[in-house]
Amino acid sequence: MLKVADQIAGVIDSVPDDHPIIFSGRVQAALNAYSGVLTNWASEVSEKMLKDAGDADYSVWLSVGKKISRETRKLLKEAGTGSEFKKLQTEQIDLIKSIPLEASRKVQEWTKEGLASGERFEDIAKRIRTELVPITKTRAALIARTETARARTNFTQARAKSVGSPGYVWKTVGDGRVRPMHAALNGTYHSWDDPPVCDIGRGGQPIHAHPGAVFNCRCWPSPVWPDTGDEYK
Repeated sequence: MLKVADQIAGVIDSVPDDHPIIFSGRVQAALNAYSGVLTNWASEVSEKMLKDAGDADYSVWLSVGKKISRETRKLLKEAGTGSEFKKLQTEQIDLIKSIPLEASRKVQEWTKEGLASGERFEDIAKRIRTELVPITKTRAALIARTETARARTNFTQARAKSVGSPGYVWKTVGDGRVRPMHAALNGTYHSWDDPPVCDIGRGGQPIHAHPGAVFNCRCWPSPVWPDTGDEYK
């Protein structure tokens, strides 16, 4: 996804400096057009990422479940494909295409603020050229990290539910970077159908999500095996 940020840098560099409103409008138009042609590339990128995430998740299941039956192995493998894969891919394509759109909105915002405060055109253009790409790269990296973790969690959930797992135990990496709310969730049991509150969003609204399914989360779910209540992985 960082390639998108690099392309955005090229888009900005290709627009000549002139009147700030014209410059801003051209940059916005170019970024919006770039988003429009990203579909095929975004589809390929998300497909590879999801395949890698699905394969990695399946490998973990096999490594800790050597005694599971052939039929159960088949269920676990097939649960990582199909509708869940397609749903995640559609969401990721939209996220990738949103990167230049968000950059376009940021250009509009900065230009409007700059003109309203009497900022010089040269300063507005400089800010767009120097600050937009680093912000975009940070956003792209966040999306990549979050979506990889979320895909692993979703595949784990799909596979666990396919063999009757009712829920999981929340696990953290246990270092100082773990969020306090996630640290408090460590070792607690949750149903797959009832994700816990793990963060606070805009306006103080609680965010319900499974481990690994919220931005920058490095936690993971340890599925509970049906009937016995033992952790599977």
